[in-house]
Amino acid sequence: MPSWNNPQDTAAAAVKPLSLYNTLTKTKNVFAPITTGKVKWYSCGPTVYDAAHMGHARNYVSIDINRRVLRDYFHYDVHFVQNVTDIDDKIIIRARQNYLFEQYTQKAPSVSEVTAKAQEGLARYIAKNLPDSAKFASVEEWAALIDLKAEMIKEEKLPMYLKTVTTAQDALKDPQDVAALLALTKDVIVPVLDKEYGATVNDPAVFLALPAYWEYRFDQDMARLDVLEPDTITRVTEYVPEIATFVEKIIANGFAYATADGSVYFDTVAFDRSDNHDYAKLVPSNKNNLKLIEEGEGSLSVASGKRSPSDFALWKGSKPGEPAWASPWGQGRPGWHIECSVMASDILGQQIDIHSGGIDLAFPHHDNELAQSEAHYDCQQWVNYFLHTGHLHIEGSKMSKSLKNFISIDEALTMYSARQLRLCFALTPYNNPLDFKGALIDEVKNYEGSLSKFFTKVRALKSSYEHDLSQGKIISKKITAAESALEEDLEEAKRAVHEAFCDNLNTPLVMRIVGDLVSKTNTYISGLGSELKIGRVVRNAQWVSQILAIVGFRTRADGLGWSDASVADDGASFEETVSPVAKILSSTRDTIRTKGIELKDAELLQLSDSVRQELLQHGISIDDQTDGPALVKFLSSAEKTEMLKQQQEKDQKAQEKLQKKAQQAREIAEKARLADEKAKVRPEDLFKSETDKYSTFDEAGMPTKDAAGEEITKSMRKKLQKLYDQQKKLHEAYLERTKN
Repeated sequence: MPSWNNPQDTAAAAVKPLSLYNTLTKTKNVFAPITTGKVKWYSCGPTVYDAAHMGHARNYVSIDINRRVLRDYFHYDVHFVQNVTDIDDKIIIRARQNYLFEQYTQKAPSVSEVTAKAQEGLARYIAKNLPDSAKFASVEEWAALIDLKAEMIKEEKLPMYLKTVTTAQDALKDPQDVAALLALTKDVIVPVLDKEYGATVNDPAVFLALPAYWEYRFDQDMARLDVLEPDTITRVTEYVPEIATFVEKIIANGFAYATADGSVYFDTVAFDRSDNHDYAKLVPSNKNNLKLIEEGEGSLSVASGKRSPSDFALWKGSKPGEPAWASPWGQGRPGWHIECSVMASDILGQQIDIHSGGIDLAFPHHDNELAQSEAHYDCQQWVNYFLHTGHLHIEGSKMSKSLKNFISIDEALTMYSARQLRLCFALTPYNNPLDFKGALIDEVKNYEGSLSKFFTKVRALKSSYEHDLSQGKIISKKITAAESALEEDLEEAKRAVHEAFCDNLNTPLVMRIVGDLVSKTNTYISGLGSELKIGRVVRNAQWVSQILAIVGFRTRADGLGWSDASVADDGASFEETVSPVAKILSSTRDTIRTKGIELKDAELLQLSDSVRQELLQHGISIDDQTDGPALVKFLSSAEKTEMLKQQQEKDQKAQEKLQKKAQQAREIAEKARLADEKAKVRPEDLFKSETDKYSTFDEAGMPTKDAAGEEITKSMRKKLQKLYDQQKKLHEAYLERTKN
């Protein structure tokens, strides 16, 4: 046998490994899953008590992009688990208060009864949320005199409190309609109802109906945003027995304790003192932040018997008016943090590759998850990589459901498409704050438009190429320097995209690289004209589509661009079906147009334009070329709308131009008419009509005396003679023009 040299893949050895920004280490770490080729991933899901908002969209779409890149680009076998929190203090309060308010309104209270209840609630609301205002004559005076910006730094919910107070005050000024009064004062009435009757609400269905409804709505919103369904979904109400068992093990390991009210608390001090453990790994600086700790515990929690202020509830003894389950410590319910530890561990085991969620969950939620899980398994590292998404701001202001300044996903999708929202998130690093503002939307629309036009043109060129082949046209396949350069551009883009994905899933850079390749391909198309090699153009377009699909954009079956979300899935087959007919129409129109240009026949050119206009109404664009037949483009609905808008603007400008010319013509005609009217006057009659100026005239019609009977001066006579001579010339010219 002859010798054979074993080739070495030197490039493979230099390939950059995937690194992820790990919130645990505050740096980028090379990704190494527990099991080669497989990824165990847990992501914190929604607490379902209200509509999902743009903050949720940013979090879940960004996580979806990351998940897709790991699955579809790096080809990991990802097991993605996400929970639904349907037991929570917010849910309990909202469900109970909604139920009590509904019961109250069904009793048909009078205006005076509602007024009294609202006034009582308003006084309590002000005392609780605007306590300093009691020092002033009114809330209005207090709001006018304080430094509102400084107070908002201390209490970010202050604008919400003020809005609730002023809304209720305005409604109480002249209450007439009960329904309107109830709607405007609900936020101050429900706490009163809850205080009076909350303990009497004991029907479990009350606490299940609200989260079930909002869970369904959340799932719908995610589907509309093209977010992949989790591989496994866990719901807290279905894990209560497992949670109790998990807590028992933490107590047995010495890191939790029960209290007299039937609650169980995690012992943060004992855990932190242990040689094998560290508390608050993610945000150590917040370890003693009592405000965040209390917010994490929930407003219904009563810290009775806690050993340390930083200890948090694993199990809460239920009070009247709260849902309850049996446990070794009595009737109670799970704490917020423990649920994720139990559900994630049950599905993925005692160690997880990736845990994700919003950065606002880092402390205390995720830090407490880590602590209780590591306490349960007595291990040092329950999660290897924490991926946190950044905050979302709206025009510079933090958005929060609790602040009631959020834009719901449903509202956002009436203003922007799911593609545009995904572009917003893909163009911003997932772990950076994102400011959802006009400049970003403009960038997104420009980017979307440039790619859409590119794909439309490539499909038209490909269709034209195939048509030419079917007609027996011989097309050169010779590769020139231009095609070689374009090939190098594609290879460079592939290399750069790989490095970008490896660098913490850097989709903003990936999208820029894709955009640059599109620009270079457009330059090649415009530079080569009919001599371009369609194969190279199609390859670039298909690779761009492939990357877009990896990031989560819907793409066409032929790999030539993203699909139009407003068109049915058979959009490509429609194009294939109609294309031959459109080609015939376009070819016929080319003949008419060419003839019209040769003969300078306006009627033929008008016919050519009307055919193009009619086809545009059906989403087919005809682009005339200087060196060949027109290109036939099949437009998406967005492109069609934009082109029709542009055409309408063009037609309007043309109409305005015609109207301007017509006006100018009318003005010229009017000037000519007035000139003719003036020229008709005989010079001897020029001054005789001006009896207010002159009283006597000579035989030639020249004034000799003014209206007062005074002789005309010599200088005035010279001026009048000049006017007389001018009129004589005008009149003689007029007679000459009209004598025939």
